[in-house]
Amino acid sequence: MRSVRIASRLILFLIQVAISGLLPAQQGTSKKPLTLVTSFGPGAIRLPAGPEWKPDTLTVYDKGRRPLAQMHKADTITASYILFENLSGKPTAAGCRQDAIDPIVSGSAGLISKRVDDEEKNNRGDTLATTTYLFDITGSGGHHQRNLFGFAGDAQTCAEIHISSVDESSEEAERLKAVLRDFQPDLTYQPTAIDYFTLGQTLFKISPALAGPYYKASLVAMPNDPSYLTARRVTTDQLVMSLGMSGDLKDSRGVAEKAIAADPDYPLNYYNLACADAEEGHVADAKLHLQKAFDRRANVIKGKRMPDPTKDDSILKLKKDKEFWTFVLSLPKNSPE
Repeated sequence: MRSVRIASRLILFLIQVAISGLLPAQQGTSKKPLTLVTSFGPGAIRLPAGPEWKPDTLTVYDKGRRPLAQMHKADTITASYILFENLSGKPTAAGCRQDAIDPIVSGSAGLISKRVDDEEKNNRGDTLATTTYLFDITGSGGHHQRNLFGFAGDAQTCAEIHISSVDESSEEAERLKAVLRDFQPDLTYQPTAIDYFTLGQTLFKISPALAGPYYKASLVAMPNDPSYLTARRVTTDQLVMSLGMSGDLKDSRGVAEKAIAADPDYPLNYYNLACADAEEGHVADAKLHLQKAFDRRANVIKGKRMPDPTKDDSILKLKKDKEFWTFVLSLPKNSPE
């Protein structure tokens, strides 16, 4: 599989190509706030994008079903945004609150005080289920973290914001409420292929394993017509790399083989399969698939060149096989499209 170093150099190009293929012609590609979506179904949280907000963490739990983004504002306020499946049995924001808050309280016995469950309207007029409490940072009651949670929920999806600050002043409490009122999740939003792909690309740079479920979801959401051929190729390539680079060679190989059956003229499908062969030590198969890839090198995406197998971490694992490496060195270098 192509190394993280090589993949990183490709990432900006891939984003540009995929976005151009996924967005309608009349829609611009101006930078927008990142939208948090989950691979299990509907729901979205548009993250803050103002200059006062700085990103801290973006990750996903439960195989793409529970994304989390954390940001901070100034030196004191931290806000975490989470989407998760509503398993409370109650199709309400209060059900989501109970499912999330009760385990926190039970796991922090003696450190949480002044818990209040209430409701608050956001700036759009939606009613959020809220919880506030103080958390004893020192364990001796000397200093507390102020916590404010807000929840929206329906039968399928829960959206959560957790805002915290170590400033215990009443003025800070009002600032936390102002952040809460800006929390406006859309539980009915149906994520698009570009939503999934954009989040996948962001996660890929953090950890390829996190990105896989979003590339899969992007392919499922993508219209299956010729105008999306380039976008489908790029997304498939990213999915194969994310699986391979995270050690899931079985699924990586399966995606590549399925792609070859659907799109037999695209060279990177064969190249990715050769990488999986090399990772598993299958010299003959790696040679066969590399040859098929370079036989089709004229079909690479416009503006892109074939990968250099002599610099590929996976292919390099077979370098000690002199016959194979002689073959690799004989392949065309920097072949134009």
